Amino acid sequence: MSSIDAEITTIEKQLNTITKLYPDCSEDSQQALENITLNNSVLNEVIFIRSHSVICSDRSTTLTKEEVADLEIANLEPDEHYAIYKIHDKKNGKTAIFFMMYVDSGWYQIRFEKNYLELWLKEISSHHEVYSYIYDKHRKYFANIDDVNSRESIFYKTMRESSRYPVGISVGYTKPLLFNLIWTFLPTGILLIVANAFGITLLVHCFFFKRVPLYAEIQKGIHNKEFYAEYQPIVSAQTGQWIGAELLVRWLHPKKRKVMPDEFIPAAEKSAQINEITLQLIEQAAQEKAKMVMIDSPFYLSINVTASMIASPTFVGSVVELLKRYPLLQDGVVMEFSERENFSNTDVSQLQNGMQALRDHGIKWALDDFGTGYAGLSTLQALSFDIIKIDRAFVAASVTDSVTHSILGNIAQIGHTLNCQLIAEGVETQEQAQHVKSLKIQSCQGFFYARPMPFERFLAKFKIHSTPASEVSHSVQEIVGV
Repeated sequence: MSSIDAEITTIEKQLNTITKLYPDCSEDSQQALENITLNNSVLNEVIFIRSHSVICSDRSTTLTKEEVADLEIANLEPDEHYAIYKIHDKKNGKTAIFFMMYVDSGWYQIRFEKNYLELWLKEISSHHEVYSYIYDKHRKYFANIDDVNSRESIFYKTMRESSRYPVGISVGYTKPLLFNLIWTFLPTGILLIVANAFGITLLVHCFFFKRVPLYAEIQKGIHNKEFYAEYQPIVSAQTGQWIGAELLVRWLHPKKRKVMPDEFIPAAEKSAQINEITLQLIEQAAQEKAKMVMIDSPFYLSINVTASMIASPTFVGSVVELLKRYPLLQDGVVMEFSERENFSNTDVSQLQNGMQALRDHGIKWALDDFGTGYAGLSTLQALSFDIIKIDRAFVAASVTDSVTHSILGNIAQIGHTLNCQLIAEGVETQEQAQHVKSLKIQSCQGFFYARPMPFERFLAKFKIHSTPASEVSHSVQEIVGV
């Protein structure tokens, strides 16, 4: 709902600006309308209407008078300035979704790209196994995935409505989904109840006696510099050549030997110790990057951070000091944070300031796990990422599931529209690699190419699998140009 609200608010501001700057339907006004449509993937068409007559639009072809007669302006209350509805085109059998907005001297009719609305709904449904739809002020639903005879056939639904616009989103269960959910999880639920009865004492023990010492052990590990990075190659989807690597943190615990991130990262993030660990990794990367420079092949390093880190002026200042101390880091370094982190908990303006401060020192930005979290299109545009990393879940299922196949294609199209370089994560088979390549996704990462490895081993393999700078293609140059 926040994503849709933000999109409509942005469009309204742009239309108000055009109305103030140019006479209605002047050449400049029509050019400005065309620019809005071209620069916004959510929009399909913008038309200016006065007294139930089409005055102009962002293009030469508009609705006919008969189609204009179907508009719902006449049904609006005197103090209403917005309306949303759908029109079914009998000629091609397609349904179009329109938003009416009154600005100054007339109505603007905005035609939404229905595929984008349904993509949002599909993401909600696929992640939570529910049915979702968009409805208007009369709670009449007009954008959904499957045909449902009436909204009354949806159970246990919850709704979220816009505080300003006549639009809302609802999710719930249809009868088939509800029964399928019950039969799927009933055996598991019984098993979990039994398991919890036996395991509650162990959980309490772990919570009270293991959690606090872990923080102390992490702090000791930071002091002894026990944290290091393994390198997972990032490869060109077209050639298979290695063009970079993502640094994945590991803990060389003196007793447990190598400790994987899922065992200590949650505690480190909660205690803010992850900041110190990340700064140590950046410093290690500077020393290791000096060895990479000796190889005459373009490459870049990708380092994981969190959005809350970049919104912190203290952490950003520490990183800037490292970048000044190690000038090699001011070229060929990407920082990425995950879309799974809730951006609503982070001040977007502070996040933008932090990103820009590091961008001024040569750092580029990537959004990890795209398609799985909280970032709407407006957030992507506001933060201006250089690289989008498509979550492995979409890649893994894209060759076996037709819906996921379509979603992966739509996500790739969004990336192309935003002029971002794309990296497909979790590529594990030849079939997945070929599918990613066919979607013009520039880079890949996954076990099909290589698993994470220590730096010395990565350095030796990079000499074999990389391409000399003189032979690098233009598309690869764009990617490693970071």
